[in-house]
Amino acid sequence: MIKGVNLFSGIGRKLFCWFLLLSILPIIVVAILTYQYAQESIKNELLKEQSFIAGGIKNHLLTILDSGEYSSQFFASDEFIRMNLEKLNNNPGDKQAVREFNDYMVYKTNLNRGFYETFILNPSGIVVTSSNENSIGRNEVNVDYFKYGKEGPYVKDVYRDRNAGEYSMAFAAPILKKSEEKLLGVLVIRFNAAKLNEITVVKKVDTKIEMDTFHRRGLPSEVYIVNKDGFMITESRFADNAVLRQLVQSEPVVSVHSNRKEFVGVYKDYRGVNVIGAALYLKKTDWVLVVETDESEAYSTIYTFKNRVITIVVICIVGVLFVSLFVSRGIINPILMLVKGMKKVAEGDLDFQVETSLKDELGELTGSFNQMTRDIKDSREKLLMLKGTLEERKEYLESVLRFANELMFTLDARGNVTFVNPKITDWGYDEEDLIGIPLVSIFYDNKLESDDRIIHSDFPRRFEVEILDKQKNVRNVLLSTSPIKNKENELISILGIASDITELRKLEQKLVQSDRLASIGQLIAGIAHEINNPIGVIYLYSTESLKIFEKVTNAVKEISSVSISEYTRHLDRIIANMDSDADVRQEMGFFKKELMHIRDDLGKYHAGLRETYIIISKNRSFLHEYLEGSVRESIRCKELISGLLDFSRQKEPKMELSNVNNLIDNVLNIVEKQYHKEKIDVIRKPDSNIPDCMMDSHQIDQVIINIANNAVFAMQEAAGDLEHKGVYRKRVLTMGTKFHADKKLVEIFISDTGKGINKYNLGKIFDPFFTARKDGKGTGLGLSISYGIIKMHEGNIEVESEEGKGTTFRILLPVRTGKSHE
Repeated sequence: MIKGVNLFSGIGRKLFCWFLLLSILPIIVVAILTYQYAQESIKNELLKEQSFIAGGIKNHLLTILDSGEYSSQFFASDEFIRMNLEKLNNNPGDKQAVREFNDYMVYKTNLNRGFYETFILNPSGIVVTSSNENSIGRNEVNVDYFKYGKEGPYVKDVYRDRNAGEYSMAFAAPILKKSEEKLLGVLVIRFNAAKLNEITVVKKVDTKIEMDTFHRRGLPSEVYIVNKDGFMITESRFADNAVLRQLVQSEPVVSVHSNRKEFVGVYKDYRGVNVIGAALYLKKTDWVLVVETDESEAYSTIYTFKNRVITIVVICIVGVLFVSLFVSRGIINPILMLVKGMKKVAEGDLDFQVETSLKDELGELTGSFNQMTRDIKDSREKLLMLKGTLEERKEYLESVLRFANELMFTLDARGNVTFVNPKITDWGYDEEDLIGIPLVSIFYDNKLESDDRIIHSDFPRRFEVEILDKQKNVRNVLLSTSPIKNKENELISILGIASDITELRKLEQKLVQSDRLASIGQLIAGIAHEINNPIGVIYLYSTESLKIFEKVTNAVKEISSVSISEYTRHLDRIIANMDSDADVRQEMGFFKKELMHIRDDLGKYHAGLRETYIIISKNRSFLHEYLEGSVRESIRCKELISGLLDFSRQKEPKMELSNVNNLIDNVLNIVEKQYHKEKIDVIRKPDSNIPDCMMDSHQIDQVIINIANNAVFAMQEAAGDLEHKGVYRKRVLTMGTKFHADKKLVEIFISDTGKGINKYNLGKIFDPFFTARKDGKGTGLGLSISYGIIKMHEGNIEVESEEGKGTTFRILLPVRTGKSHE
């Protein structure tokens, strides 16, 4: 065992404090909860007791009030009183009757020791008889018990009698003539209000309790009555001369007067002292009966209980303190032994073993520690062997990196270079030149997006950048980067390989240039082939037209050799000479010879004209055919050149929000009637969920028309082939749309029931000048132009075709709003 264990330092102090805390805390919590529960229980019991006492006193008061009210009514109905009062009303001066009446009033008054006086008022409000002779003749016409007593039973609230100087109550009842119900007077019983104090004020008693007094808890308890004006009408134990002088506006009085309901609770009384009390409402007199006990006196029992609980808690704490010291010592000593063993192991003594005889958890812990020490010793030997292996592998990897034929580097999470192999010297840099600086600093463009591609990527990436070497020459470099992350998936480094492909890019440029020249040559060959055919036809037609023109020209030339104008003048002369008679006969022979000569010439002229007409008639249809063919082939050349210009000068699309359903409707509204004339049924299949997207509506119209026209031609050609075989197939053009929400694409599909496209031609349909039409009307540029338009919209065209059944074109356009397009 270890000597000199200090339980008040280190783990010993912590363990002791925890023992103390875990032991004392439940005791304190239980004590507090018990105290609060006892306090709440006593409070509830007191409230019930106060309510019970108040109910008993209320019943007592109601008994007194009912007794007084009943007595007044009973006296008023006394036949003797009615008869003598009627006599006195008729003969007020009958002293004998007055004396007898007074004696009878004394008798009635003595029936109840609470009655001060019983007297009768005549209809004029004059006291005509009384148990107190001094009251006879007093005029009380304006007193309320006379005013209201004439109408029925009436109870007058506590008041100070101005004649007797005493606090009284009055019970009044009308005296009526039995036969006529005529008012004979008002009987009034004046009750001693001091009798109420016997019910309310607590009397200090030893063992015997008076029958009309309730015994209550504690000396400071108080019961009092408050009238409707808020003044006490009974004496107070704490205020002198409180009757009709002490104003009470406490919470229960105000509440009961307002709500006419019982009030029970803890509140401040008229003195401002906390009390537990109950208040009840007496409807008959509009009184509030209040029963109160000082909170301090009411809780005196719980205060005693609290002191006892505190004493018990202190005793428990002292006991726990000693137990904690004992238990802590039993736990801390083995732990200190383990601490000593750990220090030995930390100093390198792996042969140290902690001895213990404990069979509990601490014994298991000690055994585990000894086993751990042995395992550490074995692991240390293995680590030393592994260290040698790792050092050899490290030297090997460093050699691989140093002598690698590619530039290799590593970056930290911010993109700064942490390692670069000696291959960097090919770019003119030393290894130290780049360590600690961002790799993007030597990029030619030095843009943030390059940094994002290297650092902010969760996957290996391969991309090309331009890098400046130390001589500021631009190098094309292919970067391959891979993120290196820890177990928490946090980026800790980036491994990269840089391949200098500058010479490869130069070679590619030469190959691209050669390929471009080859493509231009192929394009020129295609253009030459396409233009050579119509030009050859035009040449043939022009040569034949020229031959016909020469024939006509020669015939006309022969005709023009005959001088018609000379013959005409000669005839004019002959006709002029024929008009004169002289020498007519002599000239007749000459005229005849000349005329015959003219006839022969005109015959030759007529024969030439006839030959010319025959030549023109014979070659007229050929000449018309040759000229018409030349015009047709010239138009074809023009269309070919125009299509070529459209293909080479495709304009940038003017993007705006449009709906492809509307575009298809617009196109079909224009061409549908023409398609129906050609016996083609048009089926529309629009998707109602198609969203608006950015496009050049005029260019997309052109694409739809090009593909639809090709479909119509394919169906016409297929129908012609089938008609020769006696087979009829329905021609159907289906045009519709679909929305691919997962890919954010809008699809326009155009299907036909034409002859289809064979696999060989399917790969060439978008090539310039390729056409499958046999009538020679196609330029082969329609689909090429359409493909270019869709590519400028960043879309795609897909084709599905089965030879002999039909073809389906699918135009895929990305869904973009105006904002996303910008």
